[in-house]
This record gives sequence, structure tokens and C-alpha cells, in this order.
Amino acid sequence: MELWPALQVFPGQERVLWSMKSFIKKQQFNYIKRCLFDLNNAFINCSDPNIINVSKSIAQDKILSCFDKLSEAEKEILNISKITTPLHIDIYLNDLNIYVFGMENITKNQLVKIFKKEKKLKIPNLDIKDKKLVYLGWIDEATKKLLITYNLNGNLLGMSCRLTESKPNSSNICTLCNHIGNSAEVGFVSPICKPKNQDDYKSLGFYICLNSDECNERITSTEKLETLIKIVNRLD
Repeated sequence: MELWPALQVFPGQERVLWSMKSFIKKQQFNYIKRCLFDLNNAFINCSDPNIINVSKSIAQDKILSCFDKLSEAEKEILNISKITTPLHIDIYLNDLNIYVFGMENITKNQLVKIFKKEKKLKIPNLDIKDKKLVYLGWIDEATKKLLITYNLNGNLLGMSCRLTESKPNSSNICTLCNHIGNSAEVGFVSPICKPKNQDDYKSLGFYICLNSDECNERITSTEKLETLIKIVNRLD
């Protein structure tokens, strides 16, 4: 079996690459996985090497385009030219994972401050750094709410979302990751929006994965999440 050259390292750069800090956000890593899923399909379904090379080139361009700025060393880490079979994809992603980062650990006091209107707030496991989450979400069964917190431009913000019953056989689409599932997987929630004044009232609703850990493994963009966070916290 061909050994996978995890990183195509320039002479003398080995120490530099392995000492590099994490530079890939979790949602970017998920997007890379999606691009390589398409490339994997090209390997499986196509025997024309020219078409495979075109597919690889398209995948590489998409991967690089989701970053605003990259050093030459970081571009080399993201290089997929060494992927020549489907077997290489999992190895590449495993090597890439050491450069992925998510939310930092959150304290109980931070959550209590964010959800100060929630009585008897249920605190989830806050040792989350190694889980590399895009956002932290958990269900409080006692209050029938999905609670979400996200770091928006350095500010930890939250949403307290009421869970509502959906038709048992319906197929719903998660607003954040586009996963399609039944009501047990993707539910309808209605967040409580912060009022701007005493007479102000705003409401909205959307479908979202009820298992936030699984949603975190699929989400490829935070645009919709950030829009919702801004609306709920009246930052729009």
C-alpha cells in the first residue's frame, strides 16, 4: 500500500509546519470535507484521469477560497495534489484535523450572564475546546428549550429557543447545516428576542438540528447562525 505523504514539506520547513498554530475554523473544515466528498465521488464514478484532475482542481480552488488570507506554509498544508485515491482522503482529513479549532471553553458564570432570565439554568458540559464546536447548543428538557451560545466577533451571545411540536412524519431542513430529517432530528424552534424597549416585541421561528453536536459536524458556514444571533439580540 502506498504510504501517504501527509504534508508536502519544503526543505527545512518540517519544524515550522509542525509548530504552526491552528488556522482552520471548524466550519471551514466541514466545507473541506464536503469538497472532498465530491472528489471521492469523482474517483469512484469516473475512469477518465482528465476529468478527475479537473474535479481535483475545482475542489482545491473551493478549499482555498474559503480562507481570507493564507501563508505559503498554510497553502501547502491544504494542498490536495497528493490525493490520488479515495483512501487518501480520510488520511488527509485526519492530518488536517490538528490545525482545526473551535470555541474556547466557557465558564458557568458566562452562561449564567448570557441566560440570566432562565430560571434554574441547566449547565451542560463546558469542557468543549477539544470538541472543536462552531457553537454550543443543548436542550433543557425541563423547560423544553434549545439553548445556543456563539462567539460573535469576540462577544459571547446566546439564544433561548422554545421547542414546538412538529408533525411526526414531516421532513424538515436545518437552517444552519441544511440537514434534512424528521421531527425527531430537525425541530421547529422559536427564540425569545431581546426587546429594545418596553413596548417592543419581535418573534421568529426556524428549523434546526436538535442534536447540536451532529449539526456542528455538518455546518459549513456561520452566516445564517450569525444573522439569527444578531436578530435575537437585536443587533440588526
